[in-house]
Amino acid sequence: MYSCLLLYALSPRFRVPTPAVVIAAHARPESLGRLLATLKQARIGVDATSPVDLVISIDGGSPRTPEVVEIANRFAWSHGSREVIEHDRVGLIGNFHSCGDLTERFGSVVLLEDDLLVGPYFHHWATAGLSFAEEYPEIGGLCLSAPWFDGYRHLPFEPVIDGSDAFYAQVPWFHGMAWTEAMWKNYRAGVDAASTTAIHASFDELAGDEWFPAYVRYLVANDLTFMFPRASHATNSGDAGTHFAEPSDFFQVPLSLGAPEYFNLRRPGASLARYDDHLELDAAVVAEFVPDVDQEELVVDLLGVRDLRPFDGETWVVTTRPVREARRQWGASLHPLPMNLAYGTPGSVISLARVSDVINDRWADTTSRAALTQHAQRGRATGISGTARSVGERLALRARAAVAEAKGERRA
Repeated sequence: MYSCLLLYALSPRFRVPTPAVVIAAHARPESLGRLLATLKQARIGVDATSPVDLVISIDGGSPRTPEVVEIANRFAWSHGSREVIEHDRVGLIGNFHSCGDLTERFGSVVLLEDDLLVGPYFHHWATAGLSFAEEYPEIGGLCLSAPWFDGYRHLPFEPVIDGSDAFYAQVPWFHGMAWTEAMWKNYRAGVDAASTTAIHASFDELAGDEWFPAYVRYLVANDLTFMFPRASHATNSGDAGTHFAEPSDFFQVPLSLGAPEYFNLRRPGASLARYDDHLELDAAVVAEFVPDVDQEELVVDLLGVRDLRPFDGETWVVTTRPVREARRQWGASLHPLPMNLAYGTPGSVISLARVSDVINDRWADTTSRAALTQHAQRGRATGISGTARSVGERLALRARAAVAEAKGERRA
């Protein structure tokens, strides 16, 4: 099942048109100038005979719009045509859709927001990735960057290593994206129909001018996924803008300065590193590690943030939340976390239990968070030097005591 390994070279023989480069800009001339400087250093196109066009789409309505327009018009682009599109104020969603709609004109595009920096091989990755993805309709798009954290616990995200150069997730990570015309048309045609699809409640806290939650709903509703590189070809500078009053380095990731001669890519169904919209490993993969439980009967809740209420109480779940009764338990010394299931690490951090036995309250959430934090810190305590036991260890002890008490009451 997992032996399907496809090799995609950086060669002229691609199945999709060489993607145009599209930049979404607004009111940050310094950010745009920095991105264009890295773009100028990048290796663009498959070969010298393949022109690559550049479009800079500027969302207007800002006092700084003239500065942005000037920088865009001044930029020299030697790989193909350069076009600057000036919009009236259309907002984030409007400019995002305007940029994606350019796939109809160019056949495929790479979209860069103005506060990104790109690595020298971002265009090679996008071209090879889109060519590969063209064969698999379950791939809804391509990302240029891999997030270093999960969006729920804000702890390090470590995709399972399966020997390939990519992993999959139902997250349209916006730090550099790419689509073919078909991918984008499917999104535009299906996004509204997915508006009632259930996703994590935290998405409701995002601003109303975000396209991100609707895109996640579309992916979940249609069982689609995005392909991510393991080595990022773009990084986000976290400049102040529409949603952030102050700059932040939180989104920065290591930027790849090279690319392999071959990209080793697996189709989603053959990948051991495919994740859902919660950034939880696919149940079919986890079921390989958990004996006697069918993937259709298994829910994955290793981050301890999934809403378990829609599931039948008899459904099996692997979770880091405390449980009243566990069929089996594992420790959490290996990385990434699912490897503890694969290698049978002894301990009691992860449990296999019935949904009805999972404790789901604020204390349980705190317990799960503490265990995950300790795992992320490789078991090292934080805080004042010389502390005999970390907060996570104390919470774990308290959790085990409470579970033991609950078991006693249940038997009584």
